[in-house]
Amino acid sequence: MSANTIKRIISAVVMAAIVAVCITFGKKPTLGFILFAGAIAVDELFCNIIKRKRFSISYFISQLLYIIPFVYFNFLDVTTGMHFAIVNVALLLNVLLLFYLFYIPMESKTLEEISVKFPYVTGIFFVLPMISLTNVLHYSEWRILLFILLVVNFGMDTGAWFFGKNFGSHKLWEKVSPNKTIEGLIGGMFTAGVLGYLAWTFLIAKPVLLLFFIFCLLGVLSQLGDLIQSKMKRQFKVKDSSSLIPGHGGVYDRIDSLLYSAPFFAVILKYFYN
Repeated sequence: MSANTIKRIISAVVMAAIVAVCITFGKKPTLGFILFAGAIAVDELFCNIIKRKRFSISYFISQLLYIIPFVYFNFLDVTTGMHFAIVNVALLLNVLLLFYLFYIPMESKTLEEISVKFPYVTGIFFVLPMISLTNVLHYSEWRILLFILLVVNFGMDTGAWFFGKNFGSHKLWEKVSPNKTIEGLIGGMFTAGVLGYLAWTFLIAKPVLLLFFIFCLLGVLSQLGDLIQSKMKRQFKVKDSSSLIPGHGGVYDRIDSLLYSAPFFAVILKYFYN
């Protein structure tokens, strides 16, 4: 086992322990942790990826555009109606990100030009999916539901790594992410579907076969989030969003998939949970 693999395992265990402690102590510690993680991700995108100056006016505006809406919708106005309205806007952002992923050429300077003119939008980029993620806390069984979302994302990442490493021979999109394979995508999708289905069945309700396919799709969507970030980093010639987490990179590197899948999970809960 390589030194980097050991680092990754230790870091993953520490991160899982921190998340578990926050969830155990209730909603406010969980919200506080999510708020803090998002603020770090905003910093990473602003300073390390688009390479703007930390502690500039634009930096503080970016952080405020993340923190103020997050605090308002999670600590002050906790009505589910307004919260879900943010989910709808986050879904629209996901559509725009899909357009960026599939239709904006890798050589394009569009994103770089936007980052120069409007660097503070990095705060909005994170606050929409983060509020979508906290939508799960409106449910009585929020701990279980959050666990299921994390399990699906873990299943996709781990399955893609295992099947890609052992069976991968066809590149998924070499120009964007050289290490990803079609076999990894299929294996990760299946793993996400199985783990999500089993977790839902044993922890929430009776088996509904449709949910297996929905969780497979959710796994694919989480992979799209990973690809979007990979393309962004390649355009800005950056390997990782930071080196904060040994063996994993930065916070944004760890939550990119979760951010993209969170709004879709909120929709799944709205139509399947009750």
